Amino acid sequence: MACLAAFVALAACAAPAASAPPAPAAHTAPAQPAVTGATTTVQRHLTVAGTKRTYLAVGPSLHHKGLPLLVVLHGRGITAQQESARTGFLPYAQRGLADIVYPSGISQSWNAGHGCCGVAGREGVPDTAFVTAVVSDASQYFASDPRRVYLVGYSNGAKLSFEEVCEHPGIFAGIATYGAVPLADCPGGEPVSALLAAGTADPFVRTERGSPSATAALAQAVSQWQRRDSCPGVPSTSHTGPLTLSTWTGCATGTQLASAVYNGLTHYWPTAGHTSAPYTTAVSEQAAAATVMWDFLSRQRLA
Repeated sequence: MACLAAFVALAACAAPAASAPPAPAAHTAPAQPAVTGATTTVQRHLTVAGTKRTYLAVGPSLHHKGLPLLVVLHGRGITAQQESARTGFLPYAQRGLADIVYPSGISQSWNAGHGCCGVAGREGVPDTAFVTAVVSDASQYFASDPRRVYLVGYSNGAKLSFEEVCEHPGIFAGIATYGAVPLADCPGGEPVSALLAAGTADPFVRTERGSPSATAALAQAVSQWQRRDSCPGVPSTSHTGPLTLSTWTGCATGTQLASAVYNGLTHYWPTAGHTSAPYTTAVSEQAAAATVMWDFLSRQRLA
């Protein structure tokens, strides 16, 4: 896992807008499947803009067609393998509920545009094109349901998620993020179901876009998304441990919006229980980020 210095850098990044994503070269032969429990993991290869890229593809060992595809983008300074262990989504593949992919960023970073982040940002890596190529390749590999493609991002990966759905909104039925807010507005953005989450004591979200607090930064981002999705009225609100979850329904084109505020939590990922994975905070099964995100995302479907 990443060292403490990497945690300080976890405040994410993603790729600059591109008018047309470069077409990926055909993937190379997948690595020998590694069966762990009730899942099979394969490393897939793509070439995008002349650079060889990889992602982990995890599906139920007893696979069937038409499952949702969940794309999980890691934080900065951490590998895709480590993020798969930390975030807690693997049980959904084990239960036969989803196919999951974990793309790998260049030097464990993502180019989220707008000056962010790390090596990928400095080199202008076309990461939105890469994520789009991963969705295309994984959808064919798994024969997944094209109406149920979901995007999850943490920190640097969350910022890339915002940029990805701004450039390619028609791909994803829903997006869920933790530990980041959009780096910039998305002019004319099409409606996309979204769950935005953050801890009230997150020092990185607090500093985004001149906000006085993480809570204010998240509220501003949610308000912008509410306008984007034309969500009416007052949300329904529930409380589970440190989590306050507010959900708007009846938004444009059947989309939904949710705000997940974790009182007192920092940048650490909320988990169902204590884990050996670093940079996590144990909350409860009901309040865990993976649980809350999957409950939200699994309700979303493109028309």
